[in-house]
Amino acid sequence: MLIDAHVHLTDDDYTGIEDTIVGMLRHLGISAVSVSMDLDLNTGERNLELAGKYSDVIIPFVGLHPWCINLDRKEERSDGKADHNLLEDNLDKICVFIESNISRIKGIGEIGLDRAIVKDGDEFKAQIKVFERMLSIAERYGKPVSIHSRRAVDDVIDTLSSYRIKGVLLHWFSGSKKQLAIANSKGYYVSYGPVLVYSKEKQVLLSNTARDLVLIETDGPVRYGSCFNNMMAVPSFLISVAYAVANTLGMDYDSTTSLLFENSMRYLNMHSL
Repeated sequence: MLIDAHVHLTDDDYTGIEDTIVGMLRHLGISAVSVSMDLDLNTGERNLELAGKYSDVIIPFVGLHPWCINLDRKEERSDGKADHNLLEDNLDKICVFIESNISRIKGIGEIGLDRAIVKDGDEFKAQIKVFERMLSIAERYGKPVSIHSRRAVDDVIDTLSSYRIKGVLLHWFSGSKKQLAIANSKGYYVSYGPVLVYSKEKQVLLSNTARDLVLIETDGPVRYGSCFNNMMAVPSFLISVAYAVANTLGMDYDSTTSLLFENSMRYLNMHSL
């Protein structure tokens, strides 16, 4: 069995084909950690609906992605500056939703920081504010987290130092070898996706990752222009990622899948599926 550590099954690209995707997951022996993103709770509510319907293969996470924080604020203010009252109200709303459904939610995500999209210091402060609220909930209820850290790995690691989180995943890790070493030393998991199939840079990072901290993902419905013919990610992509891990680490496939499954279960603090 394999676990896709990070996928957006509530994305519009999957609408209407959920049964097909779930059928593929079941056929391939894959369970999927489905993360949510938005302020208006569409993906969060949908995640719980899907997990209720397909509880054998879907592991629901709920969180607020840094991209959605900024998109919402740009819509509210034509000058692009933060409407702090609006952000506070919506943040309170999603926190109430998470805590009200905490027994059904397996983890908090997708959350994190992204310096690539910020225009000024106020925007980044807003990201940090939301990130800290999400981490506080994860700490309080003992939930794992799935973290976005584009151009912000140092900021994420620094923020995490103030919290005691049972399972931390830096999803789609794209930091340096130095940052990877720090993450490893703190016991943070890192995940690799389909880019690992062809990217020498990712293969080098994987080779330098502690084996008991490696996870894999598709980040679907992302499309991969340099492999898979630019197709939308589907569960079968994860098999290719597992093979890429095996080849990069010089392991046989069965040993690799066993390692990846054990790592995933430990990250999720789950004893059975």
